[in-house]
Amino acid sequence: MGLNVLMYSLYGDAFLEHSYAYHLTRIDHRHNFSVYNTVLHLSSSSVGPASLGVESLAFVPQLFLAAFAIPLALAKKDLASTMLAQTFAFVTFNKVCTSQYFLWYMVFLPFYLPDSSLLERPRLGLAALALWVLGQALWLQQGYQLEFLGNSTFVPGLWLASMAFFLINIWILGIIVSDTGSKPAQPDVPSLAGSAEKKAI
Repeated sequence: MGLNVLMYSLYGDAFLEHSYAYHLTRIDHRHNFSVYNTVLHLSSSSVGPASLGVESLAFVPQLFLAAFAIPLALAKKDLASTMLAQTFAFVTFNKVCTSQYFLWYMVFLPFYLPDSSLLERPRLGLAALALWVLGQALWLQQGYQLEFLGNSTFVPGLWLASMAFFLINIWILGIIVSDTGSKPAQPDVPSLAGSAEKKAI
């Protein structure tokens, strides 16, 4: 917060516009796996200033899941797996989702996978991996047609590929949430101040 205040004092409203408000109106539609891809493309071709359309509300389910529902339901079960679920939900529901975004949640996989149903039930794990890769391959095939061959594949091809990848990711998110939710709650860790008081007594 201190850095935000400092930057605002140096740059004023331009800092708020380019750091925060921009994300409400951005219309990146290239190389975007997001389910909002086609809507962003249509918005980018409109004449005049960017308006707050349906794509600007993308943050509502994203914020609800990543900042409230998932941490409230799972954080006391397994913190690392909860962070995986939060990040996975954030990327899945983001209106811009490119390949490098997947790295955001992959860093949590070593903490989640050892006790996951994806490894305990290899067929489920292989199916999840295969569908995740297939969803990307379908999208990339449509993206190649669009960007390299110049074919208009936005509707229905690219839109259907985006929907398929979105649904696959929701299914995988459900597995992660179910696995984490089935773990026993971890005991509360006593604060350092409390431990010091007990030792003093």
